[in-house]
Amino acid sequence: MRNRRNGNSLFALAVGLILSAAPASAQLNGQNIKGDVGLKSGSQAPAGGYVILPLYWYSADAVKNRDGDEVLHGSLDAFVGGPGINIVTTRKLMGANYGFLVVLPFANNRLQGTELDENPGGGLTDMFVQPLSLGWHVKSADVTTSYGLYIPIGRYEDGASNNTGLGMWGHELSAGATVYLNDSRTWHAATLASLDFQSKKEHSKTKVGNILNLEGGVGRDLLKGAASVGLVYYATYKLTDDHIEGLPGILIRGKNRVWGLGPEATLPLAAKRTLYGFVTVRYQWELGARTTTEGGAWNVLATFLLKPIKAQS
Repeated sequence: MRNRRNGNSLFALAVGLILSAAPASAQLNGQNIKGDVGLKSGSQAPAGGYVILPLYWYSADAVKNRDGDEVLHGSLDAFVGGPGINIVTTRKLMGANYGFLVVLPFANNRLQGTELDENPGGGLTDMFVQPLSLGWHVKSADVTTSYGLYIPIGRYEDGASNNTGLGMWGHELSAGATVYLNDSRTWHAATLASLDFQSKKEHSKTKVGNILNLEGGVGRDLLKGAASVGLVYYATYKLTDDHIEGLPGILIRGKNRVWGLGPEATLPLAAKRTLYGFVTVRYQWELGARTTTEGGAWNVLATFLLKPIKAQS
């Protein structure tokens, strides 16, 4: 990320002056990465083992208030990404396949709220563990539900400007479905809903409110299911107010929300009649932002099969 120290300092000063007389009621970001799932978001992966590499780039140039008006203009780039492992077993629990997921990401800028800040430098950010993932498969639909835990292992100190973590534990409950729109199951529509609850931030009474995330899309499979294309979306809503300890600093008042919309494509990683994995790329433009930044985001997911699949002769 490019260093924008002078512009960001003026930006922060302007927000601070605007809010100096405001009560300590503002909005902070949660840990869920917006738009990290898209097509078939309501489906669990087929049984097997996968090494995954999710990569997320976010760029914004504006902060919107509760009415959708641009109140500040600046520049922000942020990156989060790192390796993980996803295991889906054939073991049944309540008729569903049981699976689990672990991701250990890194970040070069982890947004606490609506700040456009100097790059704090790269480092480990908060770990995500999903110890419970259940997937059901019927003729015309897939259904999934899961519980995930965000573990605050990233660098964090209350009031510091070089944090790479968010300094709080997070719990995420998710449920979703993928509906197949034709008999051949090539056309599909999906939505995954997740609800996030956070603890207080370390050494502080500050607590992020509850957040609802909706993610999914409509698309079509190609190459006998090895590839897909479609239109994907996300919507994020803050359901309850944050509790901010002391002066809210560079935050603006009102429950935040934002929507994202854009294309997604998945292609197989194959050679010599052997399938090694997949790569998924999606870009989403943000719109409808309220009390938050507005920009756009790239999500790239590389998935590698622990056991590559050879095509039958």
